[in-house]
Amino acid sequence: MTKDIHMLVSMINMKLRDDDMKLVHALSIYDLKEDEFLKRLDENDYFYDEMTNQIKTK
Repeated sequence: MTKDIHMLVSMINMKLRDDDMKLVHALSIYDLKEDEFLKRLDENDYFYDEMTNQIKTK
């Protein structure tokens, strides 16, 4: 899995949007754990918006 947070966000957002997936399912495709992923988002000024099912910048 890519270490570039911007690429990772792009890949996950694409799955959320194009395949109409929930976050947990999109993360499982890339073998990512939700708690670790959300922590990494926060450390890089991103957050997951449940209402829009998107990862966004803070």
